[in-house]
Amino acid sequence: MAIASIIYDQLGPAQQETWVKVLRSHPRFAQDFESAMPQNLTPQQQNRWIFMRAAAWPDLARSFDGDDQKYNHPMWHYIDLPVFLDDTARGKIHPPELSGDYHKARSEQSMNAVQAINKALAELSDHATPASQKAIDLCWFLHLAGDIHQPLHGATLYSAERFRGILLGDRGGNDIPVHENEGLLANSKNPNLHAIWDNILLQDASYDAVTALAAEVEKAHPAQTLSTAAKQTDPMEWAKESNQLSQQDVYTPKVREVVLAGEAHPHAPLPPVQISAEYLKRARSIAHERAALACYRATALLAKIEP
Repeated sequence: MAIASIIYDQLGPAQQETWVKVLRSHPRFAQDFESAMPQNLTPQQQNRWIFMRAAAWPDLARSFDGDDQKYNHPMWHYIDLPVFLDDTARGKIHPPELSGDYHKARSEQSMNAVQAINKALAELSDHATPASQKAIDLCWFLHLAGDIHQPLHGATLYSAERFRGILLGDRGGNDIPVHENEGLLANSKNPNLHAIWDNILLQDASYDAVTALAAEVEKAHPAQTLSTAAKQTDPMEWAKESNQLSQQDVYTPKVREVVLAGEAHPHAPLPPVQISAEYLKRARSIAHERAALACYRATALLAKIEP
């Protein structure tokens, strides 16, 4: 939502109006937007909130039932580019090369994040796409532009014994339990490495908290400081960057040490990795910069589209 707020500012008034109008054609606008809108927002704030809400909508779709389950696409939220625990895993496990071409997906439901982004952009750019579908596409584009810039949405760890499942690995850090002392995951039933990175920026979805985070990110990383990196608008390259960060800053030597020690007994529970204050500080720094890059890159792509 914070990323979407920055994109909203970067687009300018005319495009803001255009894209909010598109979102008002969303097939579930009444249930998922109007009914949830905070009270006492000005008309200008309402439009911003609608745009922000759009970026969160694909996660709302996880809870839909009946025919509306068609809007939920769990595999679209990530692309599992490989990270190998060690040379043993690299020599033993050979995951298939993943494509960003959505035409090559086995089915729409099986698309990865890069394929889903490219599909959304293609439909947003096509004047034949109905407004209601464009609203859905915009939600997914905003959401996935943020997701794919966070390291564990572009990586999964493979090990020779415990995390050897092709197209699974450690499921992007979901299968590595953690313990941290800052209360970041105090309310989590399953504190894990993926949850650390998903929650590192903000857990409060209120309008004031989200717009405050947006201002913080934009102040720390103004567009001009990331102008060169922001020119990279290929979603597969975004994913590869996230994968590289995972190798360096997510799966640190301490994390790898715990997993490696557990290789002797791959079916026994893995002990929680102790996440240090230094790890969390580095994670916040990375997440802030990646959020800023997501904003500027997504804006560059949206600005080219005339819906």
